[in-house]
Amino acid sequence: MYQISLLGGLAAFGLSLLAGVVGAFILSVIGSMALFILLYAPAIGPTLGKSIVRASGGKRGTKLAVIASAGFVLGALGWSAAQAVPLLIGGAPMSIALAVLWEPFLWIMTVIAVASLWVFLK
Repeated sequence: MYQISLLGGLAAFGLSLLAGVVGAFILSVIGSMALFILLYAPAIGPTLGKSIVRASGGKRGTKLAVIASAGFVLGALGWSAAQAVPLLIGGAPMSIALAVLWEPFLWIMTVIAVASLWVFLK
């Protein structure tokens, strides 16, 4: 139950990476209603967890939770960094790191989603 294959790990990483990108995209589109999406952030983890368990052949455990968490955080970071690139091209005096770290709703959503994912996969 806790031994994951390479393919199962890759599937978990891919699904969670996609979920992180989609979550960050939705948060960036909603903008001023970002607080509304935070009410749904606790549902992201179990929903993603169920998809990961199915994709990995019914596996659970700490290794799978670490892989999924890393994918979700990297997906959210990737989308946030991609949104900051036009600021640099336009000559804004803001670095990508500062722009990525300046999105508090993204980080709150990420922490809540990853915490609920860990509860589901453990």
